[in-house]
This record gives sequence, structure tokens and C-alpha cells, in this order.
Amino acid sequence: MSGAAMDGETHEPEIHKSTVDRLIYMANQISQFFESQGSEKLAEAGTADHIRSFWDPSMLRRIFAHLEETGGEGLRPIALGAVKLVHDAKRGAVRARLEAAGMHSSLEPGDDAG
Repeated sequence: MSGAAMDGETHEPEIHKSTVDRLIYMANQISQFFESQGSEKLAEAGTADHIRSFWDPSMLRRIFAHLEETGGEGLRPIALGAVKLVHDAKRGAVRARLEAAGMHSSLEPGDDAG
């Protein structure tokens, strides 16, 4: 075993250091693909649709937490916009479900919680 391996060092690229780093890398790769197709607005929408459609709930929770904690540090502009779109849509869906059940979001302005 080499000295580096004994020290716990791996030869994994930086993008694989943490789950959040992998998600940032993936979102950026997806956005670059859609960006290569033309319009930035369409690239953002395509990236958002891909993330919404194919990322599992734990991936979404992690990237949303990253967005809320750091403002989306490390995300390219199109990826950041896409994550914000999915995040805002998800919040809107939750709000709509609460309202349909006769409840309201605890994050509404003026509430004791906010």
C-alpha cells in the first residue's frame, strides 16, 4: 500500500469529495449540455426540467440546502437559475397543497414563524 493510500488520500477528482460537490458538478454538466443547444433561457428551463424529472428527493434536498445556505456557491449561472426554478416550484407546490387542505405555509410574511 502506498503512503498516500495509508494516509487516507484517494486519487478521486475534487468533484467527488462530497455529495454536494457531486451535485454541483452534475448540475453544471447538465447546464452546459443545454447551453450548447442555444438560448440561455431554454438552457435554464431544460436544466430545471432535467433536475426535477431525474433527481431523487434526497438529491433535491441536498442541493436546495446548499442553495439556501450558500446562495448556490459553485453553480454556473444557468445551473443556479435552474436550481432556483425547481426550488421555487417545489415551494409553490407545497404551498398549494397546504392551501388545498385549508392550511397555510408557516413561511408566509407576518406569521409568528417568519
